[in-house]
Amino acid sequence: AVERKHGRVAMIAVVGMLFHNAGIEFPGYLSKEMGIRFSDIPDGMMGLFSVPLAGLTQIFFFCGICELAIWPASNYSGNYDCGYGRPFVPNFLEGDELKYKLDMEINQGRAAMLGIFGAMVGEAVTGQTLAEQVASGNLIGYGPP
Repeated sequence: AVERKHGRVAMIAVVGMLFHNAGIEFPGYLSKEMGIRFSDIPDGMMGLFSVPLAGLTQIFFFCGICELAIWPASNYSGNYDCGYGRPFVPNFLEGDELKYKLDMEINQGRAAMLGIFGAMVGEAVTGQTLAEQVASGNLIGYGPP
């Protein structure tokens, strides 16, 4: 159950990283009082240090609520009432099909965990985000071939 949950979070993290590296950001202000727009937050890990303390506190408490109330680690069924498959259409899976989908989700979650971890390590080693590494041909940390 915990691996499935971490896989889901990692999949969201990978999609978020790809969107942010592509320059797709929310319009408007992250903090109107401090004059920080969403577009002012840099890509990669350095963006974490640009978010005001109140924003980080909100993220921390939201994750805590999700961990304790919405997606409890004691739920081994994989059903967190988020639905399966098509959005806004009830889709109930049972038996072999449910097991196949949950196994597939665990495998994709494992890949996402390795992907986001690899992007973070690559950024720590090279000082470049994934998009900057791709653009410069510096994918293995040793410079262009």
